[in-house]
Amino acid sequence: MLLGALTFTLTAADDPDGTTPLHWAVRANDADSVQRLLRSGANPDAANRYGVTPLALAAENGSAPLIQTLLQAGAHPTNAILMDAARTGNAEIVRMLLTRGADANARESTLGETALMWAAAENHPEAVRALIEHGADPNARSDKLAYPKDRFGLEGVTTIVPHGSWTALMYAGRQGSLEAARTLAEMGADLNLTDPDGTTALEFAILNGHFDTAAALAEKGADPNIADSTGMAALYAAVDMSTLGEIYGRPGRKSTDKLTAVDLLPILLAQGANPNATLKSPTLTRAHTPGEPSLGEGTTPLMRAAKNGDVASMRVLIGHAANAGLKQKNGTTALMLAAGVGRGTGVFAKDYATEAQLLAAVTYLVELGADAGVDINAANDSGQTALHIAAQASDGIVKYLAEHGANLDAKDKQGRTALDVAMGKGVRARIGGESTVRESTAALLRQLMSSR
Repeated sequence: MLLGALTFTLTAADDPDGTTPLHWAVRANDADSVQRLLRSGANPDAANRYGVTPLALAAENGSAPLIQTLLQAGAHPTNAILMDAARTGNAEIVRMLLTRGADANARESTLGETALMWAAAENHPEAVRALIEHGADPNARSDKLAYPKDRFGLEGVTTIVPHGSWTALMYAGRQGSLEAARTLAEMGADLNLTDPDGTTALEFAILNGHFDTAAALAEKGADPNIADSTGMAALYAAVDMSTLGEIYGRPGRKSTDKLTAVDLLPILLAQGANPNATLKSPTLTRAHTPGEPSLGEGTTPLMRAAKNGDVASMRVLIGHAANAGLKQKNGTTALMLAAGVGRGTGVFAKDYATEAQLLAAVTYLVELGADAGVDINAANDSGQTALHIAAQASDGIVKYLAEHGANLDAKDKQGRTALDVAMGKGVRARIGGESTVRESTAALLRQLMSSR
């Protein structure tokens, strides 16, 4: 039994690393032996070679009775011990340490994180409450780390390595700490602070797949229209996560969440999210490398959904006044994106959605018609129409567009028709990729042209 072992160690020397019998008794959570050792003169503040005290071990174990015993014996609550208690989440211990002099706003030395940030990240709402009640600043920020900017010559994208300056609420958003986020909001945390990239706690929650937490923040009053350095706000982020979250290196929806990204859209829109807000540049990936080049300046949430054939999101957006006739800076429309911008064999091609999904998106937009701003023959700055784009992407979309009024003879600024594009004229192939010639599409276009 432990008592038998401690009877021997009461008179024994400390371990070579400075660990005392009191350390071992606390680690074993043996209250009787702890009291016996303290009565025998054990030092409650003894630290081993690693700086660990019995009080620190008790906090790590989450043992409120032992904390109380050690404090009464004269142990001094350090800020490091408070940090550990906040991380393990025992609010009673947190309060004990604070009332005995621990600093509610103390920081660890590596990133400048506070006990409140640790409690928020681990979703300990009562520890969060205890810290704020004892003076913790709910809007304190972690250290701002000075990492250099990296510039990529791709549509003017500027990427910045993440560099801190986070609040407790941002940690809660990133981790999906739903109850901690609610408690922070109720106790005065500013819901609309941003990190140096302009990202809010709401956006952090969305981009990490925590849609229940995002909904709670929105309903507590977080502004869904605050945009980050690329122009991405919460609504665009939710559409982005609806279909491409994991592909872009972001985590998928958590199994514990009740809401999906599509479920989140009407919640954000009800809180005033602008369905027609536009990007300033392609959004950053999780690793802060350049995002999808075809989704650059002027891209709306509807365009983002169209790009991946996400008709469910498109319906929600159109139902809340999204404008299907808007264009990117280069003249690209939602219909063009649905028709296959960036798809196929081109050097920048990336196939995410299936042809069936894209055809469904094209069909939905065309059926909205001119009254909704959809022009099947609209051309971008290169003179390309949706049909030109589909000629390198999908026979089914080519056929549908042609049957619904697409001009088979339209020429882009290089003088190419859709047939020319299908034959690979002026189309650069992916390195090591397939030929840019689409024989089946060319045959289909010839048939359509001859049957007019």
